[in-house]
Amino acid sequence: MKYLCVTHVPVFAGQSPGVVRFTRAHLRELLPQATALREAGFEFVLATPLYDTIDARTLAQHEIVDLPKHDRPFAYVPLPGYRTMPQFLSARAELLEQVRIAAKGADIIQLGAAGHPTALGQVAWPVVSKLNKKRIFVFGSDPFPGLARHAASGRNPAKRIAKQLSVQRFEKFCGRAIRDANLVFAHSPALADRFRRAWSDRCHTFDPQPLARAEILADPTDRLARLSDKSRPLRLVSIGETSLTRGVDHLLRSLGKARRLSEKLELDLIGDLTASADLMDVLRSEKIGNAVRLRGVIDPVAAFDDADLFVASSLIPQNDPIIFLAAARALPIVTYQSGTPADALLESAGCAMVIPRGENDLLSQALLDLGRDRAKLVEMSKQAIRFASASTIDRVHERRAELAMQCVKSSSVVSL
Repeated sequence: MKYLCVTHVPVFAGQSPGVVRFTRAHLRELLPQATALREAGFEFVLATPLYDTIDARTLAQHEIVDLPKHDRPFAYVPLPGYRTMPQFLSARAELLEQVRIAAKGADIIQLGAAGHPTALGQVAWPVVSKLNKKRIFVFGSDPFPGLARHAASGRNPAKRIAKQLSVQRFEKFCGRAIRDANLVFAHSPALADRFRRAWSDRCHTFDPQPLARAEILADPTDRLARLSDKSRPLRLVSIGETSLTRGVDHLLRSLGKARRLSEKLELDLIGDLTASADLMDVLRSEKIGNAVRLRGVIDPVAAFDDADLFVASSLIPQNDPIIFLAAARALPIVTYQSGTPADALLESAGCAMVIPRGENDLLSQALLDLGRDRAKLVEMSKQAIRFASASTIDRVHERRAELAMQCVKSSSVVSL
């Protein structure tokens, strides 16, 4: 069985024959998908634009990984590269022909709703549909809020109207694709509501998963032993930025209060925080300089593996994926409310204490209580691993691969 994924996400020509270059972020999503499809019984084929060079923006924002042909767990079909609308229009005929050729040999084809300057799935959908193949339509996120903002931007009224009409046409296309696809995978709950008239039992929504299975601590034995050792100080770890220090100062004051009450707590702070005069003043006023290590900008995994408890004290409502990484490293968690569904998820999993945002005294009391109750910390650590293991990209792709195989083995093909 052959599974073809046609995606807009570009790759780049390597400096040696047979080498293709990916961003680390692309591979982080792609490799679990390749593994899941292989284990489900598919041969995975990736078709995506190939660029001769890497643009400066990509180089600045992403780590680049060279992947030789013998290390790729998938076959690769290069498509013509384009970055602007004129380039896309020039390459369109060749692009669609290459997609058609690749799709002829596939049993099931994945297309998506993303792409620049236009969604590749939108232009390739009619070509694939004529081949009478099984089709999967994927929403990696909800594209419509961003499209609406873009359509409303600019000073030229005619251009704004043209952009708004383009968004309307795209939304109509997505509705048709949802009705006609054999499977729909959406990674934003908002899509099911937006397209509720077209949504059916062939449509599946997955919560965004911030973790890869490889990031989960394989053996938590040492972690649990350290947490059980009451003779050791409890080492906290937290992350801050020089430009966003409110919340970190709460943590420093909570640490100072706990230490004055004779609790043996220490703290590792990740981030470039030495430039904040206010934080340095808090360190001095709380007299905790000897209990705080300023680790600087380092790999958080290394700091997490040295610590016993992760504390997120940000006063800004946000969904911070670093909390999930802390859980993956078997760290119990204390966090101010993020204002996102993650609060309830963490609490119900039993791996976190969620404190009302800004309640400094409650944060201090939580640190005191956990410092004195090592058995609770051990249990929270165990639950953190369980929670993280159930919240991985790998699990999502395994389910997607299972649904794709069931689809291929069924007899019906929906046609436009």
